[in-house]
Amino acid sequence: MPMILRLAGPVVLMMYLQGAYNIIDSIWVGQLLGKMALAAIATGGFVLWSIFGLTNLVTVGVMATVARRIGEDKLQAAEQVATKGVWYAFVLSLIVGAALWFLIPVLYEMMGTDPQVTQLGSQYLRVLLFGCPLIFLSFLLQRIFQAAGDTVTPMWLMFVTLILNAGLDPVLMLGLFGFPKMGVAGAAMATVIARLAMVIFGIWLLAGRKRIGSKRVREPVLGYFPLIIPVFRTGYIGLQMGKTTGWDWRLFASTLRIGIPNTVSQVLFPLVYMLITRIAAAYGPIYIAALRIGHTVEGVSFFLALGFSIATATCVGQNLGAQRPDRAERAAWIATGIVVAILFVYSVVFYFLSRQIGAAFTPDPETIGASATYLEILAISQVFMGIEVVLAGAFSGAGDTVPPMAIFTPLNIARIPAAYLLAGTAGLGISGVWWAISGTSIMKGLIIAFWFYRGRWRTRKI
Repeated sequence: MPMILRLAGPVVLMMYLQGAYNIIDSIWVGQLLGKMALAAIATGGFVLWSIFGLTNLVTVGVMATVARRIGEDKLQAAEQVATKGVWYAFVLSLIVGAALWFLIPVLYEMMGTDPQVTQLGSQYLRVLLFGCPLIFLSFLLQRIFQAAGDTVTPMWLMFVTLILNAGLDPVLMLGLFGFPKMGVAGAAMATVIARLAMVIFGIWLLAGRKRIGSKRVREPVLGYFPLIIPVFRTGYIGLQMGKTTGWDWRLFASTLRIGIPNTVSQVLFPLVYMLITRIAAAYGPIYIAALRIGHTVEGVSFFLALGFSIATATCVGQNLGAQRPDRAERAAWIATGIVVAILFVYSVVFYFLSRQIGAAFTPDPETIGASATYLEILAISQVFMGIEVVLAGAFSGAGDTVPPMAIFTPLNIARIPAAYLLAGTAGLGISGVWWAISGTSIMKGLIIAFWFYRGRWRTRKI
């Protein structure tokens, strides 16, 4: 089996499991609590995206540095970076969680949601923010495993905690078996408990690992293509919880230098969607619910691309460390090609089965119709979204995160005036909002492909 697929396969499965968190929450909430509660977790989901984006302050830099050190065959240095990264993640998560807690009223004012949606969404968010350190640490531990070439362990951790989350959702939402009835807050609490389990098991596994060495792997990419997959080092690294002490300001600064540009893009993305939500809210709550359903379903294609993106980051980082930028580039383009082919099939499914997909989330016919329109328009841009995500991962693996920020930031911001113009001036209504999202996604994919082809990322030092 091609090495890029061996590496990406478990990551893609893990990302689908991550997406299943959202799908399971949406189905339970939509079926048990109704469309207003579904709209509430949709708005809370945008803030959760912001938290996920803010984890990149640490995770992107730590992953790129660990992968580079492994490529250089400096495994002890890689372990030190990983261990210090845990402390960086914990400290930053406390700051982020506290800041967002006090910003909840401001965020809902920005979105302009219905009072009931605001109330329910605030309940959902307060519980999630209580678990902010667990979200940061769970993401970082996943990236440490993946940077070392172990993509299977985080996949299993995600699977076990998903089962836990799915079982706890109805129990905590409805107050079964003597537990208090928490409503939408119960869905958030189930997520927090599942993340806690992931962090405990992840740290236990990493802290108990002993290095077993590394090896080089060379094999044909697709069997019949005369290409050689990048040099890839496999093996185990662990955490040095009792050995690595002190706050390394130089490493911290390097981590932030790599992570901040990526974080800007990732955090801006949900902030833009909060304003998109405000526009959609003017047409009625069903369009907020449709946005939630559409984003949840779009996660099927997004998480595929993100899985290959993470695998590509590992390949690029390790190969640059091994002084083989040619193989790093080849791996990135192969991963992009695979994702493009798969997402084309997904696009066809999204377009022709849009109503059936919407009906799986809610029995309300208006919401089904609204979500179907969203999926049909977004189907057009899925291939370009895949290009965007995979090549952004390649830049991250190289530690060169400024170009994606320079591309994504203005185009994400452009979605707001484009949505107003298409929905209002052009007379397209809510469909104009969906077209603004789809059109800018196409542009991002085309521009980042050109920028990656230029190749300046090959000489980036970490």
